[in-house]
Amino acid sequence: MNHKVTEHFIILSLNPDTGRYQVLGNYLTYGIVGAMLMDLSLAERISVAGHTLITGKDMSATGVPASERMLKTIAESGRQRNIKTWVRRLGNKSAWYRKEMQKYLVKEGILKVDNKRFIGIPYKLHYVAKPGFRKNLINRYKDIILYEKIPDEAELMVLGLMFACKMHKVLSNVGPERRKIRKRLLEITKDNPFASDIRTAIIEIQAAITSGIAATAAMSASTSVSN
Repeated sequence: MNHKVTEHFIILSLNPDTGRYQVLGNYLTYGIVGAMLMDLSLAERISVAGHTLITGKDMSATGVPASERMLKTIAESGRQRNIKTWVRRLGNKSAWYRKEMQKYLVKEGILKVDNKRFIGIPYKLHYVAKPGFRKNLINRYKDIILYEKIPDEAELMVLGLMFACKMHKVLSNVGPERRKIRKRLLEITKDNPFASDIRTAIIEIQAAITSGIAATAAMSASTSVSN
């Protein structure tokens, strides 16, 4: 199964200098879950009927252990739930999904890991394995966002994640350009100028997952503040 959405989300979220994530908190928590759901939808393993998330007939191995675990969790839940509910429930295991995807991407040669210790406590830093790949990825998404290059279906999914997880800060460190990217992401998410080039079902599930992430992240943030 292709894992392009999750791969791009992780690569863009990692700080290339420190090996740590620069997309943090609820945005990382629910962004990982949303990215994996998007990959499952592109593989036609899940779909959305109304606002309800349902599994497809194909329950064979995906080749991606974390995705198989997620698909099994949804299929065996015994209840139909909407996207927002699933984003929240799966978000409780987000750290596990993230670590498993990191292991998988290291195994695939996409990431490399640097094992460290601090006061005897082990921890890991992750970097993109191929020099220049992350920069090329950023330039590709800038071309789509700012210059209206046509995205493929996985890239359209990532645009939704960028909006929901406020990733315009990842694409540029220049204030005016950041603001322009953020504005364009809002326009793309709202108006979908690529509708004629992308399957309707993909557009619908991208919108559903994007809104589910944004709503869940916002709700969790407000709950934390009130507590």
